[in-house]
Amino acid sequence: MPLEFRGPFLLLFAVDSQLGTLLQTTMRECPLTPEEFAVTSALNLSGPVRAGELARLTGLRPTSMSNYLRRFEERSIVRRRTDPMDRRATLVSLTARGKRETVACFPAFQRAIDGFQKALADEGVQEAELLDALEGASRALATTQAMVEGKDE
Repeated sequence: MPLEFRGPFLLLFAVDSQLGTLLQTTMRECPLTPEEFAVTSALNLSGPVRAGELARLTGLRPTSMSNYLRRFEERSIVRRRTDPMDRRATLVSLTARGKRETVACFPAFQRAIDGFQKALADEGVQEAELLDALEGASRALATTQAMVEGKDE
């Protein structure tokens, strides 16, 4: 029996898979994997930030973010320093190497973005509306995760 309707979870799963394949292909010559680039580009945009906030921005679990940051520190891509506003906390920032490797990924990533934006326009989809819907889906998933874990968000 053919699948005639994909619900929101199957669609999100399919889109995630398609995006992963596109970025793996487009960024195959880059110094960072697409997953690493997602973290370093968020860090590049945010500037020095706490690991928990970086995890929130990228949608990663704190333990996954911690693993990325540990590996990045070993490769001299990020550095941690004490947060001057709260000496108990640390801030993460890109090193010069981390910035260079992130910037080196921009052309390949831009090719993927340009192709996607053209195809989206060909479909008659407004990017701003898609972004609003995706932000709403992200908030709904975060709220649902908090409920499943028994936490109030």
